[in-house]
Amino acid sequence: MKILLVKLSALGDVVQTLPCLTLIKQQYPLSIIDWVVDERNAEVLRGHPYLRKTIVFSKKDLKNPSKLKAFIRNLREETYDLAIDYQGLFKSGVVIGLAKAKFKVGFENHRELSPIFYNVKLPGYDPEVHAVKRYLNLTQQALQLICPDFGEKVETIPEAVLPGLFPPLDLVEKPYIVFIPSARWKTKWWIFSHWEKLIELTLKAYPEIKIYITGGPKEEDLRKWAGLMEKKYREVKSLVGKMRLKELIGLIQKSKLVVTVDTGPMHIASALKVPTVALFGPTSPYRTGPWGGDFKILQSRLKCSPCFKKKCSQWDCMNSILPEEVFQAIKEKLGQLHF
Repeated sequence: MKILLVKLSALGDVVQTLPCLTLIKQQYPLSIIDWVVDERNAEVLRGHPYLRKTIVFSKKDLKNPSKLKAFIRNLREETYDLAIDYQGLFKSGVVIGLAKAKFKVGFENHRELSPIFYNVKLPGYDPEVHAVKRYLNLTQQALQLICPDFGEKVETIPEAVLPGLFPPLDLVEKPYIVFIPSARWKTKWWIFSHWEKLIELTLKAYPEIKIYITGGPKEEDLRKWAGLMEKKYREVKSLVGKMRLKELIGLIQKSKLVVTVDTGPMHIASALKVPTVALFGPTSPYRTGPWGGDFKILQSRLKCSPCFKKKCSQWDCMNSILPEEVFQAIKEKLGQLHF
């Protein structure tokens, strides 16, 4: 059986689709599987032993006729038994439409007219169901499988796959923990003064650890703040804008703990079963929280949370989560570990 998976972005969504890859390979070990992914997230998939190849899509290619033709040619050089749209947006629908596949499958309530490209429309999904369960349900229906219980039985990244897929990073001092303050939505950020108080509390209790702060190259405010923390505390190191995705994964894999807002690297930590403290304000952990692994969720108690807004004049939901609460969660996790 030849199967095409389409999940382009974002990073967390791609990671949350990995259990479907595991499920397919568990049920059909001889299946041949390809995956269409955005170039920003391709590093998560490259080298995965369950995939024959990744087909990389780039928005920039839309403006370059020769590169666009090359993408379409690469996409259409294989005829698939099944193509599954996990994205459910117009761009992924177009990819499904261009692909050569006997069955082109997605949910009937997928957005942006994407269902017009399907020849098999499955009954609509419940948006309140966790994303991983939703993707597994889509896989189950598409393959007519009897799916295992929705839980850790379907691993995001099986243990046997890890060593070759994400080699650990050796350029950091151990033991260490990772702080991830930023996300694509500004409303998901936790204010810098709270992070600084958390650094102070953590280093006072655990002077033997290092703290690495990560973030993207375009997050200038975070880079400046992290640089100040690096100067103030010798145990703090800023890696903001300094790491490729594969390096970030290696950093997370060998960390003792990750403290993070709701963002793609949070799902990487969860997939790698690294102890994680996750902070939620405008979004819902029941929809997009960590899946499996060892995690603790701290969620705003304000009535307006979750609002799913990308913009807000108040930011009270995230700010209402106090550093002392997060530190208690850190102690719960690090108290079980040995340095």
